[in-house]
Amino acid sequence: MADFDRYSRVIFELDGAKHRGKVTRVLPKKRAVVTDTGKRMVVPVRRLRTSPDRILILETRLDRQNLRSNRTYGPMMQQWLSAYDIMTLYERVHTVEDLRSFLRREGMNVATRFIQIIGHGTHKPGTSKATFKLTFGKMDLIEQADVFKGLDGKIILFSCCEVGGNRRAMELIKKKSGAAAIIAYRRWIYDCHSNLCEVMLFDRLIETDVSPHKAVDSVNRALDELGIKLGPEGTKKPVLVCY
Repeated sequence: MADFDRYSRVIFELDGAKHRGKVTRVLPKKRAVVTDTGKRMVVPVRRLRTSPDRILILETRLDRQNLRSNRTYGPMMQQWLSAYDIMTLYERVHTVEDLRSFLRREGMNVATRFIQIIGHGTHKPGTSKATFKLTFGKMDLIEQADVFKGLDGKIILFSCCEVGGNRRAMELIKKKSGAAAIIAYRRWIYDCHSNLCEVMLFDRLIETDVSPHKAVDSVNRALDELGIKLGPEGTKKPVLVCY
């Protein structure tokens, strides 16, 4: 029988609804649990089951015009996350339909808690457009927000520039998907800094019971204390945001 120690991933049914989450406190014959949607509950141990935990990484071609380019970051993240004993699935996607297919096939799976989407993004302040660039074509994140339907309770990370600056797009995707949180970058960033940022972010999300919003705040503070500027000089607001 599992001990269900603090930070154990669990799945349970309560009041006719299924929940997945993390143990935050060990009580006699019960466990305090924070669910992936942010609810805090006290659950009898007899109702708990060990829950599988994994991340799905979908990466498009970063150098779209150069097939000889080996520029990829998904495999690096996959290798790094293995140290946390979390299953990591990685796939290259080249079209909107590729993205849709893998989100339906693996993203909706109950075991998937995180979805990381890696590529290039654009958003011009004052406009309604937020675009994710794939190998073949571009994706309008507002007009095609339905691609993310069915990802209830997941945490979605857009590892791409600027799209987090479009509040309408991020909130629409969160509403359409049912995701627990959408995390993205508000401005453009360097690859080296996004890698550092996401390593710290996943550490907070996996190793602690803080909410996605608090995890993002923690990462922004850490980067500020280290003197690392994400994006152009003079940016005062945090570049990493959570919806």
